Amino acid sequence: MREKSKVPAIDKADQIFNYLYYKYSATQSSIAKDLNLPKATVNRLLEVLTDLRYLNFQDKEYTLGEKFYFFSSRYEKYTLIKNITHPYLEELSLKFKETFKLSVLDNDKIRSIATVESSDLIKVSVAENAIFPLHAGAASKLLICQLGESKLDKLLDKNLPKYTENTITDREKLKSELLKINIQKISYDNMEHSKNIRAVAVPILDKKNRIIAAISCPCFADDLTEEKAKILVKEMQKTCEEISKRLEYFTN
Repeated sequence: MREKSKVPAIDKADQIFNYLYYKYSATQSSIAKDLNLPKATVNRLLEVLTDLRYLNFQDKEYTLGEKFYFFSSRYEKYTLIKNITHPYLEELSLKFKETFKLSVLDNDKIRSIATVESSDLIKVSVAENAIFPLHAGAASKLLICQLGESKLDKLLDKNLPKYTENTITDREKLKSELLKINIQKISYDNMEHSKNIRAVAVPILDKKNRIIAAISCPCFADDLTEEKAKILVKEMQKTCEEISKRLEYFTN
């Protein structure tokens, strides 16, 4: 049996969610009666949950709201991209003996949702679900390069944190860099986030040429030569094109 939480209102909200999941829709009186809850309590909860869009109210009946669909669609989207991409990351890592990661723009954060590390003992390690700054890093810059100026200004801090001597902290210089990245569809990190790490990133695009994710390869600075970067980019672009084609079957 599931243990109750220490917050009674949350327990009651959970009961209502489960009830409507199976019932689909119900009136306030039906919910109170079937769950054996006080009408006044249920009424207050329903009002709050509707305001927060966890519930919809139409024709005197309640249903689960759009917030659940928003959460589930986002989860499904990221899970789909991750599941399709992971085998490709493994192939890239095996071929180049480097670490490869898949990153997305998750609201106001850059998040790595899949990582395959190099098999070498000495390697660049990246945790899955790691959070990265918006303005520093190859994948980060790539994932924000298509944002409109107003949205970009809202996301970026007034003072861009400086992580290394190479971190771009001037907003106009950063915007100029993002414009170039958007045109080339390639992004580089020249030790901008970590002192001894260079990286290259390539986008996964949807049918409308919008960037929906990025594959990047962080390397120790001395290992990522100009020649190696060119080879990596060519192979990563080929990989991202294949992933984009597969995603076309599942995305609008």
